[in-house]
Amino acid sequence: MQLWQRQYDYIQEYQKLVYDTYANQGTAFLCTYYNINTTTTVWDNDIILGGAYEKIGDLSGIRWNKYLLLPIYFPEEISTIFDATEIGMNKENETSITIPSIYGITPYANDIIKFDQSYLRSTNDIYPIFSVTGIEISANTNKRFWKLKLSVEQSRTLDEIEIQTDDTFVFFDYDKKIHTLNESISLTKFLQKNKLVSDNLVNLFDQNAGWYLF
Repeated sequence: MQLWQRQYDYIQEYQKLVYDTYANQGTAFLCTYYNINTTTTVWDNDIILGGAYEKIGDLSGIRWNKYLLLPIYFPEEISTIFDATEIGMNKENETSITIPSIYGITPYANDIIKFDQSYLRSTNDIYPIFSVTGIEISANTNKRFWKLKLSVEQSRTLDEIEIQTDDTFVFFDYDKKIHTLNESISLTKFLQKNKLVSDNLVNLFDQNAGWYLF
């Protein structure tokens, strides 16, 4: 039989489109993501088999890494559930989001998410923080999408979470990668300098002469 070779690798191109291109270029919402630092977190291994006494507070050994400006995708409609408890009526808000694995972040239950709205309401941020209560994966492969189920974190503030935060990282939109805070500041300064140089060169170019006039 004659060996035939396709001009296009449709399956590979589709996988690249879904897991690389769309994960970078799709419509996204920005959030601050607190991912559990499994290296520095102190777990109890005697009584509750690897869990934590408390998630937040003096008795908690949980530590987080903070990721700023992290894009998330496909936020679902927030459902509201009312529950009568001993302390009164409790309102639970639940939703779900999707993040791609190309970020290099492995989500865990009890991760914290705060949707960034400070540019809209910088002095009165009334938006809640969410806690990850469930995790699903799209496929058991190296490239995947994580679907996270979220519930509103009751009676907690970001100030309490910040006390248990180790390192801060930033999703840098220019190269679509995660960098440390200092690296992101340096990269932003480089971009600003390049923009100034580019604008100056445009102003120095004389279209009639076809030369840059210094």
